[in-house]
Amino acid sequence: LLEAGRIGWGASGRNGGQMIPGWRKGASELVHRFGESKAKQLFDLALEARTLTLSAITEHNIDCDLRTNGHLTLAAKSTDPTWMRDEVETLERVMRYPNARVLTASEARAQVDAPNFHGGLLDECGGHLHPLNYALGLAEAARKAGVALHENSQVIALETTNGVTARTAAGAVRAKYGVLACDALLGGLEPRIAGRIMPVANYLIATAPLRAPQKLIADDLAVSDSRFVVNYFRLSADGRLVFGGGERYSPEPPADIASFHRGHMAQIFPQLRDTQIDYGWGGLVSISMTRL
Repeated sequence: LLEAGRIGWGASGRNGGQMIPGWRKGASELVHRFGESKAKQLFDLALEARTLTLSAITEHNIDCDLRTNGHLTLAAKSTDPTWMRDEVETLERVMRYPNARVLTASEARAQVDAPNFHGGLLDECGGHLHPLNYALGLAEAARKAGVALHENSQVIALETTNGVTARTAAGAVRAKYGVLACDALLGGLEPRIAGRIMPVANYLIATAPLRAPQKLIADDLAVSDSRFVVNYFRLSADGRLVFGGGERYSPEPPADIASFHRGHMAQIFPQLRDTQIDYGWGGLVSISMTRL
């Protein structure tokens, strides 16, 4: 493994830690784009990724604060429950997936103490974890399996005429096959991929530990909303609110991430307007041009 920075330095360690079955586009849109058969193949692939993640955590005993109580999408618009009901029907009929249901506004408010939503879509197979601890756990499992992990070893050139040769400033690695896992930090290594993704900056904050975190989010759910520029949030193991969102299309971070995000958080949770923010971080993630 040739790692440009430290293990987990990029989005692997800095992401929001949400486990959401499926794709960025829902089941109904997958069917609309690709037809029922292909859509189900894609959905099954996403479920396989979930299974692999949970299996790795169990097999390698990775301590990453795993919670699998569900993921709730809150309805930001009054019309959202209509497509959410269609989504549940498509999940059941096409995907053979009976684990999602629509919540009324009062049911959603009982789960998340946020006043400005019109219901929600609860996926009982969703969840969340501590992403950096998960990434470090995978690295340790790889190390025990005999994988050589080389940190601070950025690949600066690839040759693929005869197998794969990956060149760094200090040397080269040759192999029959290679896997590119660079996300938004791919640069120009593989132009065929670079032309299909766009780096987007995203930021998160963590509040000070809350006095009654389960009153804010019940059942330790992972939560996001239905906005195009999505807000997403969950509780940490020590009772903080971890809140993310607010895409920026510039690689330059805000001068003060906490101030940048406080307004977004207060819009969802006005009762936290004056809550202390202990941590702020972020980085780049790639979105595909298809928004899938």
